[in-house]
Amino acid sequence: MNLTQLIYVSKATQLMGMLSLTQILDSSVRWNEAHELTGVLFYDNGHFCQLLEGDKYEILSVWERISSDPRHQILRRLELSSIEKRSYPDWKLRFYGAEQIAKHFKEMAKVLDGMPNHDNDLLRLMKTVSSNEPI
Repeated sequence: MNLTQLIYVSKATQLMGMLSLTQILDSSVRWNEAHELTGVLFYDNGHFCQLLEGDKYEILSVWERISSDPRHQILRRLELSSIEKRSYPDWKLRFYGAEQIAKHFKEMAKVLDGMPNHDNDLLRLMKTVSSNEPI
């Protein structure tokens, strides 16, 4: 398997309530399980940030779906790279919302705004998430 990691950030076209986020999470977990993808999804104040890992073909397929998803605007791919091993082998999709971000990843709340000048900080934080205690 050609393992690949994708990290992107986007602004939602509208604020997402808990019901909408739960529906996204449920369908994403099912999709990821069926396609052997793992990763983490952050959502705060109208912004998504996601790190996905898996087979390159599957990752590119998901990126295509995300790119045409009308729930996203100002979508930016921050990184697409080959990896040796998964950072999140047991997480079909771990989700962190505003409350968890503020509690566990205080620095992330400052950079999860979709602004390009925070990309490097956001990438660094996303890659260290797996070392934190899961919630």
